[in-house]
Amino acid sequence: MFFCEIPPPEGGQTPLVPSFRVTERMLEEFPEAVEEVEAKGVNYTLTALSTNDTSSIRGKGWEDAFGTPDKAEAERRAKALGMDLEWLPGGGVKTVFYPQALTKVYDGRKGRRMWFNAVVGMHGKETSSAMLADGTEIPETFVKRCEQIIEEESIQFKWEKGDVLFLDNMAVLHGRRTSLPPRKVLVAICK
Repeated sequence: MFFCEIPPPEGGQTPLVPSFRVTERMLEEFPEAVEEVEAKGVNYTLTALSTNDTSSIRGKGWEDAFGTPDKAEAERRAKALGMDLEWLPGGGVKTVFYPQALTKVYDGRKGRRMWFNAVVGMHGKETSSAMLADGTEIPETFVKRCEQIIEEESIQFKWEKGDVLFLDNMAVLHGRRTSLPPRKVLVAICK
């Protein structure tokens, strides 16, 4: 659920994409590659600072992300989420998520394979990466074409003050376009 308290003066739309369409189109264009990535799984890494970084879209330092300033407790919480932590000089942390599926089928969604991953958003970035679980790179052509398909399938939700948006997080990909400040869209996630 999203609520727009302060709409941006320019930009800041939320792109929405039916994730099963991304799966369908990727399977049409890259059937072998999709099945290979699915079989091997994807490992994600993300580097977080020790404190919040408001210049980052992710924004949270590890203390806020794990809800504790205690490293041992953060490690325990990370393990419970299926990830390892590697402490970095300067107080930051590298999180490693082991291996994740590329697509998922959820109950109540007509048996469709949902494109439920962060490959496009994390592949080859300065503070994050997405690689095959065997340590090999995901082909750049695969990632770039997926990004194009997501763009082609997206609609742009333009925020107005007081807007409320409900969506099925398991079936709809969503993001955030850059904007001029101020922009305040609040998010609540429910199971």
